[in-house]
Amino acid sequence: MAEFDPATLSVEDQYKLISGSVIPRPIALTVSLGPDGPNAAPFSFFNVVAMDPPMVMIACSPKSGPRSGPGAGDKDTVRNIKRLGEYVVHIVHNDLREGMNVCAIDYAYGVSEPERAAFTLAPSRKVAPPRIVDCRVQFECRLADIRALGRVPYHLIIGEAAWMHFDDTLLNERLHVDSGGLEALGRLAGNGG
Repeated sequence: MAEFDPATLSVEDQYKLISGSVIPRPIALTVSLGPDGPNAAPFSFFNVVAMDPPMVMIACSPKSGPRSGPGAGDKDTVRNIKRLGEYVVHIVHNDLREGMNVCAIDYAYGVSEPERAAFTLAPSRKVAPPRIVDCRVQFECRLADIRALGRVPYHLIIGEAAWMHFDDTLLNERLHVDSGGLEALGRLAGNGG
């Protein structure tokens, strides 16, 4: 059995070992609201953390891409959630994969990813950011806690689901979710090939 002391590994190797083991990870397409309008970004570090009240978490990596590097600041999602304390988490299904990938592009602050992805937005019931009605599951969240973790800080964002939307075709009379019908996309680690 291979054994590792994380302190002796590069950040890249730590990432490969952890993210390649904790699979599949569902993808949360998260809509936040900035001063110039809605922002949407996918996060594969996402899960349920509590039931009463229902809470979900996302973890946002540091900035990467053309706007990264020393002094780059927080990702737009983190900045918007810190400012407003509200956001909407969506479960992404297969038909929305291309739009989700559009939302993963590192646009300038204030660019509306939902508009670029041609997603349909609708007002939320309990929070200010709009929701993507194309998604079959939507959790309107209020910020419960946010923490910067690690030497290369990831922001752990925990939100309380203030309102939940489900496509009618996904629920039975006992409120069980049809996971097959959900067709939730998940992230797996690459094979390194």
